[in-house]
Amino acid sequence: MSYDTPKALRMALEQRLLSRSEATGISLDRLRRRVLFERIVARLQAAEPGLWVIKGGMALEVRLRDDARLTKDLDLGLRAEVHDGVALEERLIEALSVDADGDRFVLSVGSVKRLMEDGDGQATWRAQIAATLADKPFGGIQVDVSPRAHELDATDLVPLPNSLEFAGIATPVVEVVDLQRHIAEKFHGMLKVFDDRVNSRVRDLVDLVILSEHGLIDAAVAATAVRAVWTERGSTPPPVLPPLPTTWPDRYERLATEHGLDAATFPDAVAVVATLWSQMFATKET
Repeated sequence: MSYDTPKALRMALEQRLLSRSEATGISLDRLRRRVLFERIVARLQAAEPGLWVIKGGMALEVRLRDDARLTKDLDLGLRAEVHDGVALEERLIEALSVDADGDRFVLSVGSVKRLMEDGDGQATWRAQIAATLADKPFGGIQVDVSPRAHELDATDLVPLPNSLEFAGIATPVVEVVDLQRHIAEKFHGMLKVFDDRVNSRVRDLVDLVILSEHGLIDAAVAATAVRAVWTERGSTPPPVLPPLPTTWPDRYERLATEHGLDAATFPDAVAVVATLWSQMFATKET
């Protein structure tokens, strides 16, 4: 069904989101944020096909929909160089200003800032993107862009969730970071040791448990990706999973309750990832 005006589309969308929230218990804020994720990715894909890849928490949401961990940011890989924030801001403005699908959203891009480089000297860039629909604010999200083509060699093609399908908006197929690569990066993030602070990436533990409980981690296949990620960073994976931070249990268990995980306690979660780790490194690569 098509809608004659942005106002009519907004009213229909808001009603659908509210009904879905009431029926599923999913927060209205999460559903609205998902709409923004979808519109941003769809426009980038249409403007520059083959250059943008979904990473991070949104990659899991594309695969698992409501079963994924709630994420507030959109992480994107870019197969192009970024010389400065102004150039990336202009690139985003140009791509996001074109409403090829007729979704009626107006997307505006705030100034882009460079974040601290990672251990490999690679920078990530952050932009704030705001949306209006029918001349009223709809929401805003943070988008992190990582111009690291070497991490994007392997990807999966997945249909993008489409909250506007009811309005006749086409569902694009988008690139998502390869599942095995994603699993390996989750393990690396979870086990990373910082010189000046305690690792706080408990979300990586949550994501690994979610992936495991959905039967998406094949130890024999994941082992190859884990070795590759450690090699890229000039290291090798430890033979036994190191202890996880003692500051994690309360936060993990809160998130596990929110997501209804079978591994409800921190010791349960540690057992899951420790078992996976031992399976990976007791398994020969093929």
